[in-house]
Amino acid sequence: MTSSLLAELNSWPQWRGPNRDGHGIPSANLLENIEETLPTQIWESMEIPSQDDGGFGSVISDGKNAYLSVVWHRNEPSKERIIDSLVMRKLGLRNVNLPQELREKAEQDRLALSPRLRGSKLDKWIDQWVADHLDRKQKMTQGSLIASRFKQGKLAIPLWVIDRMFTIKDRVFPTQNALDQWLGEQDFPEEIREKISQEVPPTKRMADDVLLALDLRTGKQIWKTSLSGVPSGRASSSTPCLAGQKIFAVGGNRLFCVLAENGELLWESSLGTEAVASSPLFTDEKVVVLANTLRAFDAASGNQVWENTAVRGKTASPVLWSNDWQTSIVCNSSKTVYCVNPETGKTIWEGPGGGASTPASSGNHLLVHGKKEEVGLICFLANPLGISEKWRFPKLTRRTDSSPLVFKKKAILFGAGMRLCIDLQSGRVLRNVPAKHDISSPILAGGKVLAYEINGSFLVSVKAEPDKLGEEQKFKLNALKCTSPALVGTKLLVRNEKGIACYELGRDIPN
Repeated sequence: MTSSLLAELNSWPQWRGPNRDGHGIPSANLLENIEETLPTQIWESMEIPSQDDGGFGSVISDGKNAYLSVVWHRNEPSKERIIDSLVMRKLGLRNVNLPQELREKAEQDRLALSPRLRGSKLDKWIDQWVADHLDRKQKMTQGSLIASRFKQGKLAIPLWVIDRMFTIKDRVFPTQNALDQWLGEQDFPEEIREKISQEVPPTKRMADDVLLALDLRTGKQIWKTSLSGVPSGRASSSTPCLAGQKIFAVGGNRLFCVLAENGELLWESSLGTEAVASSPLFTDEKVVVLANTLRAFDAASGNQVWENTAVRGKTASPVLWSNDWQTSIVCNSSKTVYCVNPETGKTIWEGPGGGASTPASSGNHLLVHGKKEEVGLICFLANPLGISEKWRFPKLTRRTDSSPLVFKKKAILFGAGMRLCIDLQSGRVLRNVPAKHDISSPILAGGKVLAYEINGSFLVSVKAEPDKLGEEQKFKLNALKCTSPALVGTKLLVRNEKGIACYELGRDIPN
């Protein structure tokens, strides 16, 4: 094996790995049982903000260093008061998205609950209410919220208060007095006015676009590039892309490029929009990203090369699909999936799909995980006449952001509450096992699927065989939910709430 090929195999240069398909080294000699022989933690980085303060971007590596891009938030003292998304969540102000008649019924029954109804009896009453009043989709999307409000009883914030607060979301009040004056004009209960007044912080959100390089052996910081940016919250969750000696990253409202060796800024280009989670794709000296529209930028200068305004969104990531007839860029839009010409950005084809999932391909087959129930997991086939639908597996899920895998002519989906395996040729379901996987995308190496479970609490290892999907091995990890692991050889790079951790998953564990 040549040194260049070995280096490529021992890297994870972009979202979903070397080929952007979730595959690591096929021959990786991974631990047989991660429950009996626990992975060794090699290092843990310094503190790096996440979630509202740093998003959910994943880690990449060139086999020498690990890299992460973060919109790094901080709070600075301010006279202004802003009721933003973060404040709304802390206050527990969540919309109940149900028909008005059902909303009113839920409120009436909440207020009528006897204080003597508690514990298991209350849980049973809630389960029965949900079963009697909500359909399948409502149970999945609103069931837990309704249950929470019933458990709070009369202490839950009334829905009419929540509705009114959403009308002033992101409003900037010049002073605390101005906020209190507005609250005083509302007919809110006194305790709710006081709670809102106290929860709005005396600070203003600021942020920098940061790209970090850490030594893969030790986790020590090698360099840090920081550019003054805009606060964009948890929605800024893009994973950077490494190509050659350059790293391309998305910040709060910009695409920028640095040298991998030292972090020197080479160029930056305004995206004209904020809070982008799409991970950039490098192809043919262009960088492609979905930032409201699908756009390509010259990798050398940062100048925009083309734009496709039909592809909409900020969360889905583009991928290349090379089949027997053409090479195209494939990207989920808000409601459908698109194939576009890599040179011109012109639309080649549009089909059922949509959402934030990254498609996967194998030869002439394209696998798309759509957000609509009637789409579910869908397989397309390229042919001399174009692209046609081959099969689909409709399903109902709360979230559909996990990306599928293709392995040995089988379609694999770990997410949306299941482990699903379908024959790629026929569309026949080979196995469907309920599991607590959600929006984190799994990876595959050494014939095993590695995925987060229960909001990142565990790393699960499952053999990529239909009859083995129900047999799992678990390792408590506490990874940051919504992120995905990166596998560099047999080293697993995991983003957690406080930073990055590196684990050894190889059988020959260092002393």
